[in-house]
Amino acid sequence: MKVILIPALVLAASVTASCASKTERTPQDWAQAAQKAETAADHEQLAKHYDELAQTLQASADEERRMLTEYQRRPHRYGRRIKDLRARSIALVRDFEATARDNRAMADFHRQMAAELH
Repeated sequence: MKVILIPALVLAASVTASCASKTERTPQDWAQAAQKAETAADHEQLAKHYDELAQTLQASADEERRMLTEYQRRPHRYGRRIKDLRARSIALVRDFEATARDNRAMADFHRQMAAELH
């Protein structure tokens, strides 16, 4: 069985897409909003969006970490797949957390931009 690693950008896009139903905006809409942001309110809205994404990604990382703990507690349950499952979980935790950090950095950037425009 091959281990498939999901790049951080794909994770961000999928999480953004799942959040899009709440905000009625697509990832492309958010990218355009970031390019067109001129007011403090625009940047505050973007900061809020990136904070929400970071929270969602961190929750995904935490859930994957719980699954990894389960794999490690009961390896006999998963047979030969255990190595692949562990490797996949470790990679997902790393990618989710890296993407969450990137989103928090973007939120901080937009908060700073908003503060400068006040």
